[in-house]
Amino acid sequence: MYQITERAPSATALIAVDRAGHAERWSFSRVAEAAQGLAATLSASGLVAGDRVLILMPRIAQWQVAMLACLHLGVIPVPCVTQVSAAEVDYRVARSGAVGAITDRRFLDKLAGPQDRLRVRLACGGGDGWQDLDAATRSTASAPPPAAMPAEAPALMYFTSGSSGPPKPVLHAARGLYVRSRQPWAQLGIADGDVIWTTSDTGWTRAASCLLFGAWMNGATAVMHDGATDSLAKLEALERFAVSCFGAVATELRLIMAQTAPRPLPALRFTLSAGEAMTAELAHGWRAFSGAPLLVGYGQTETPTATLTEPNAEPLNGMIGRPMEGNRVTVLDEAGNEAAPGVPGQIAFDRSDAGLMLGYWDDGACSLPVRHGHWYLTGDTGSRDSVGNIFFVGRDDDIISSGGYRIGPTEVENALMAHPAVAECAVAASPDALRGEVVKGFVVLRPGHAPSDTLAATLQQHVRQAIAPYKYPRRIDFVDALPRTASGKLSRRLLRESEFKSQYVTSPKGTPR
Repeated sequence: MYQITERAPSATALIAVDRAGHAERWSFSRVAEAAQGLAATLSASGLVAGDRVLILMPRIAQWQVAMLACLHLGVIPVPCVTQVSAAEVDYRVARSGAVGAITDRRFLDKLAGPQDRLRVRLACGGGDGWQDLDAATRSTASAPPPAAMPAEAPALMYFTSGSSGPPKPVLHAARGLYVRSRQPWAQLGIADGDVIWTTSDTGWTRAASCLLFGAWMNGATAVMHDGATDSLAKLEALERFAVSCFGAVATELRLIMAQTAPRPLPALRFTLSAGEAMTAELAHGWRAFSGAPLLVGYGQTETPTATLTEPNAEPLNGMIGRPMEGNRVTVLDEAGNEAAPGVPGQIAFDRSDAGLMLGYWDDGACSLPVRHGHWYLTGDTGSRDSVGNIFFVGRDDDIISSGGYRIGPTEVENALMAHPAVAECAVAASPDALRGEVVKGFVVLRPGHAPSDTLAATLQQHVRQAIAPYKYPRRIDFVDALPRTASGKLSRRLLRESEFKSQYVTSPKGTPR
């Protein structure tokens, strides 16, 4: 980033948009000066390479400045999702061993518990016991030289979303940051003049991958928008800031199409999506709406975004694309061999993949779980086709075992989403006395549609006709909203747990009791 600052100091690095919609442009030189000023302050506070600092901040320019300042010193930033509770923040401070925190005044109440355990405390606007962050960035002291970071040096920590248990601290190496600066940006040709925006929370890996490493390591402009909370505001921002690469989850794209009218977006070259299952219907719909292809990638908190669909490839339900250059990711059978095309197995990364985590952090120790000699198993079920495309089936713990069949929820959800009455849906296991488990659909309806037994039967028949009949949802609940984790991902686990806690079963004849 400093090299780009030397090459083009006045180029726009960042467009920061506040909650009122006011936009402020930051040059690369301004960002670099603020980051170096903050690095000087943090160094004077006693922070050294390897220390962990929790960063809990909204979508504002100071988040990027804080991240850069930590990386400058070799201090390990721990970005935190802003929706977490005070107890969850306390948990993250304790599990990461953080010795400092950088935040915004609006979140000080969430840090009240661990405040006395943090020897370095900075907040936008200051606060009782908190140094003013903006003043810290204006330090006139000289920052030490940027830390020399060997490839294996610990550099960045995230917490998993908690979709399959308590959130775990994931430690990434410096090599992983380099991978995030190259993929998928080199493949997409991102360079000077591009404008990248993702609506991601700053605690998600996608924020840093897009708005820090992806944009600034390639000379592009990042958009940090703290106010685009509804579909119309997002569409207007795409147009107003001439965004060329937009990152959003599938649910957001569906809402934009449902709640706004299409408008020309000539600057938009790509839309990137990950984190939720993708459907061919959505890909076709978004391209017709925006004029831009919808590309799908696959990755986890523990891994890089390792696959990507092709801009001109025919969209297929569940397809997450081929491995990008340098990534060794495939689908393994139960014996640890590469599964034959069309045969489901577990998506796995070779432990030599440069973007793969160092491991799970536990009080100074770091462990990378591997199986079959050298494979990290993701816990996601997938399959391959004959030309190397990988298809996402579902989380291992989301798979439904019904009457001897193993059913992935994603395929059923894709079929439900193709019905015009369905706005959102999720599929989970529900206990059944005859089959052990049955498929249950949880459906959020579009405006103009009302829950009814007739509509439920219609949806069931629709799925029977779209996929193998044994996969259809034998039960359907109409709900107002779907449960999500703190990182915004759909939580099928909560649905499943709710079903089994309620001990809803059926008699052998299928009559609910």
